[in-house]
Amino acid sequence: MKHIFFIAETKGTMDSLELRPIEQAKISCAKKLFTEISTNGVKYHEVDSYQSLLMVMETL
Repeated sequence: MKHIFFIAETKGTMDSLELRPIEQAKISCAKKLFTEISTNGVKYHEVDSYQSLLMVMETL
């Protein structure tokens, strides 16, 4: 059985020019954390759209 958990940035953009510094810092910390906890059983993927999420899910 596979489980998929995800965190969604809901600002409508991943363009760093449109995110406040505190938002950029939170995203940066989250990326670092999820990269560090990735294992054979837990995989971290970054996507920028619902379609990208679906494409990643197809590969799992």
